[in-house]
Amino acid sequence: MTPSIDGNTHYFAEHGLYDGLFLMKDRETGTFWDHLTGEAVYGALVGTTLEVSSLEQTTVEQLLDRNPDALVALSDRILYEEDDLKVDGLLARIRGGLNGFFEGTIDRHDTRRPKMDLGLGVWGAEEAVYYPYESISSGDRVVLDRYGDRGIVVYLDPTSRTLAAWYSEAEGYRWDGDVLRLNDGSYVEAGVLRDARGERIEGARPLQVFTRWYGFSLTFDGVEIRTGEG
Repeated sequence: MTPSIDGNTHYFAEHGLYDGLFLMKDRETGTFWDHLTGEAVYGALVGTTLEVSSLEQTTVEQLLDRNPDALVALSDRILYEEDDLKVDGLLARIRGGLNGFFEGTIDRHDTRRPKMDLGLGVWGAEEAVYYPYESISSGDRVVLDRYGDRGIVVYLDPTSRTLAAWYSEAEGYRWDGDVLRLNDGSYVEAGVLRDARGERIEGARPLQVFTRWYGFSLTFDGVEIRTGEG
């Protein structure tokens, strides 16, 4: 969320749970906000919606490739071993249960997918859609789809090992090592979409988040599931 309301910067912190997700609360008015949609859900500013942007999963290498002057904070704590990040290992780690503290705030679940399922949620002016990680990773790691009136490519990034999406009207693709080459000459390398000349294509990503099924489905009721099959 962009923390600006009527031109004034507000300060936010996690403050409570609803449907198993943290709510944000601004210090200035005490209003509670949905961190995915940017909507004020309780308090003085109900009816207000903040500008939101995608939460991108990336690596330090990808970040510095895009922004060489970025400041990076590193931890010496090892969260995952290399084998854990392989498809089978990653899926084994993410199929755990939901902590009872979070579960107690949820009234219902959308049972079309396991609640701890991991995937890419895409939303915006059009309907919200969800691409399961398991479905994309088990195939060629790429789905060419339509979102609204635009083409979209959803793929498993081989570097960050997460799903990501770009707008693209390409009708075909091929893998060149870790580079995804589209048949219109553009390509995705290190998490960046570039044109045939190698120039970065700006503003080509729909709103998206790599997330758990339970949170995305409860935020966007009736979300469409797309597996890339058929």
